[in-house]
Amino acid sequence: MAAAEHFNEIYQLVAERLERTEFAGADPFDALNSRLFAMTPLAALPIARLAWIQLFKRLPWDFRAIAGIKPTVNAVTLALAARTYIRMGQPEKGKLALRRLLALRCDPARWGRGAWGYPFPWQAKSFYVPVGMPNVIATAYALRAVVECEGWHPEKIEPIISEAAAWVARDLTQKSRNAAPYLAYVPNESAIVHNANLWGAYILALAAGRGGDPAWRRLAEDAIEYTVLAQQRDGSWVYGEAAHHQWTDGFHTGYVLEALHLCKSLLNISHLAEPIERGTSFYLNAFLRDDGTVPYYAGGQGPLDANNFAQMAITLEAIRPRPDWPALVDRVLEAAISQLWCPDLQAFAYQRQGKRLVRIVYPRWTQIWMMHALALSLTQPRQAAA
Repeated sequence: MAAAEHFNEIYQLVAERLERTEFAGADPFDALNSRLFAMTPLAALPIARLAWIQLFKRLPWDFRAIAGIKPTVNAVTLALAARTYIRMGQPEKGKLALRRLLALRCDPARWGRGAWGYPFPWQAKSFYVPVGMPNVIATAYALRAVVECEGWHPEKIEPIISEAAAWVARDLTQKSRNAAPYLAYVPNESAIVHNANLWGAYILALAAGRGGDPAWRRLAEDAIEYTVLAQQRDGSWVYGEAAHHQWTDGFHTGYVLEALHLCKSLLNISHLAEPIERGTSFYLNAFLRDDGTVPYYAGGQGPLDANNFAQMAITLEAIRPRPDWPALVDRVLEAAISQLWCPDLQAFAYQRQGKRLVRIVYPRWTQIWMMHALALSLTQPRQAAA
């Protein structure tokens, strides 16, 4: 029981810090909230916006206060918090997180009652997303929390689910050069990102399974097939199809597998078992070392990132690929604590870059993911020590 006691201690410290700050804080991608940057002509240039974000994302020191970047609360943070609290049997905290999550929806008059985005604008290489525009990742995580915590909030969930699916079908549907349908990350952009495509399929599958438009099921199946056909021979997926998206990392691989697993269950698609099995085999071979360390990229290079550790635990808990998966989860969490836990901060560091520890505290990117992963371990039955 020593592992459980240690995990519970860390869980409580992370939760207390997040609750004390009301889940607000910095984000690796919030640099465009800078009042200083907004006053310069560079704010109108995509390449400058991208460089400004990457500067703050890569620096080991946090200059957000100097740059005029205020702490924000992210919908993904609250969604994971609500799901975590329900796992841990803390309904009052869960209800509060859900009420705050529902209050963060994007403009219902424009997007419907089931769309969420981020509290900052962000520039990717392929597109720019202003504040107030929903994206499929935030929406999928928020919707999953709403569904799993049904009855914990005052709104009926059916309209939320159906309007989320309607938004995905209306604003995110794209077609490739050979007319194969897929789902985009944000409205009015065509970049194919496989984890985003599958989380969009999850939203449609969820709605279709609850009596929604049959066309949503067909679109979900088409989107799923798009990503299944993109699976590499070794079982992996690259992040996306653009020339600058040709990499394979741990947490996005985990996102793909988790979303595929959910879609398989929701739509009862038996043939997804084979790509999930191949993908999971690749994932464990490429990203789970014997000591529980989870490298960033498939080749082993890159920093150690808390998100990779957390998603490995989450994916193992979702798919349960072998009988000893709980022990693997514990090994991953122990490695994450060993490599990234900062007792003086009562928080996990963002990354370990070689010998250097980047001690910036990110509620959405780091803390809530590790809190959720720890909760998954703590709520699994454990055999008493002999």
